[in-house]
Amino acid sequence: MTKRLVLACLVALPFAAAAAPMTNDDVIRMVKGGLSDATVIQAIDAAEPKFDTSPEGLVRLKQSGVSEVVIQRILARQSGTPAAACKDCGTITAIREINKPGQATGVGAVAGAVVGGIVGRELGGRDHRTAGTVVGAVGGGVAGHMIEKKAREGRTWEISVRMDDGTSRVFHQDSHPSWSAGTRVRVVDGALAPL
Repeated sequence: MTKRLVLACLVALPFAAAAAPMTNDDVIRMVKGGLSDATVIQAIDAAEPKFDTSPEGLVRLKQSGVSEVVIQRILARQSGTPAAACKDCGTITAIREINKPGQATGVGAVAGAVVGGIVGRELGGRDHRTAGTVVGAVGGGVAGHMIEKKAREGRTWEISVRMDDGTSRVFHQDSHPSWSAGTRVRVVDGALAPL
């Protein structure tokens, strides 16, 4: 009989721990521990809410570094209203700098061919003007094409975002992003904006 009682207690213990109420201090501890907003929100949604949503409690959360997104979720859970899903919101999972190859428009090749043809004609002399012009134009065209491609090279940043609906999206940005992995963002007109 004693063994069955001990076994029943051991089985019930994880369920009791899972149903433990969550307080403002728990949220502050998670944020100060470096957990992302997405992880904190997931924990809030899974716990029994026992939050202090008084003005003092909310100010203390904010002063402790808790983001507005997390505070909004706390308010929604404490009031018992389901949190409104944001179909355009997500969390940055990775940022990667990549080299963007230059795209030639043909202008460099044409300009290079003209200059190369003129130089080739002059270097070919009286007897080889046609051959010099052709060789110069071909060489100048190739050089102009390569110079234009090199001039148009650049860098871009690839930003991977895990959307709140569970999908993953990738965005490209020509300037260095001011965010890092774990930052909550919203898609506005096809571009990322902070929440």
